[in-house]
Amino acid sequence: MPPLSFTQRQRVGRSLSILAIAASVLGVFALTNPDRRDYETYVTDVLSDYLIERVCVRFPDFSESCHQFIVEHEAELLKIVEEHTNRANFWLFSAYTTEIALPMLPAVEIRVIGVSARFFPYDVKFPDGTDAI
Repeated sequence: MPPLSFTQRQRVGRSLSILAIAASVLGVFALTNPDRRDYETYVTDVLSDYLIERVCVRFPDFSESCHQFIVEHEAELLKIVEEHTNRANFWLFSAYTTEIALPMLPAVEIRVIGVSARFFPYDVKFPDGTDAI
């Protein structure tokens, strides 16, 4: 086999560089794919904020007590989120679904993509019709 010409070596070098960069980027995405615990903490914070900002304010006389109650019971809310969350891990990103439908309470549905250590909600349904986080 004859040796490669200078131009051919440049093309091979360029191709290998592009391949190395692509592999590095994919590796970073895989390493920074958020885990289930991070997501559950994120959703618990989202639900706590929703309850404090949208529910507690409906009861002005009890707003402060409501706020305090939610803060004090975040651990229980986290357990509910844990029990009602599914994760599909695609290595580069994860798709999370949390559907909470408890007796005598309105249903909450949250669908989120987790990628690069961040969360991007794409389908959120709260009882009051709020559909964004």
